[in-house]
Amino acid sequence: MNWSVAVASLVLASFLLYGCQSTQHSSAELAQICADPNNRLPTPGNLYYDECQAIHPSSAHGLARRYFREAPVGY
Repeated sequence: MNWSVAVASLVLASFLLYGCQSTQHSSAELAQICADPNNRLPTPGNLYYDECQAIHPSSAHGLARRYFREAPVGY
């Protein structure tokens, strides 16, 4: 019985360690992707916009500037 508890503990510890390393690796990859300003723009088909906004949120000034720069021109 002690042997099975030791094996179960070892398996649990290895899963926890793998999960921590995976999260750190994913965060590092996301930071590298979001370093490109084009991935932080709300363009159609941009798969990284929401994730990049979570770590690099747009300021109110930046949103206003983008709106006035990209607003449609009325005739």
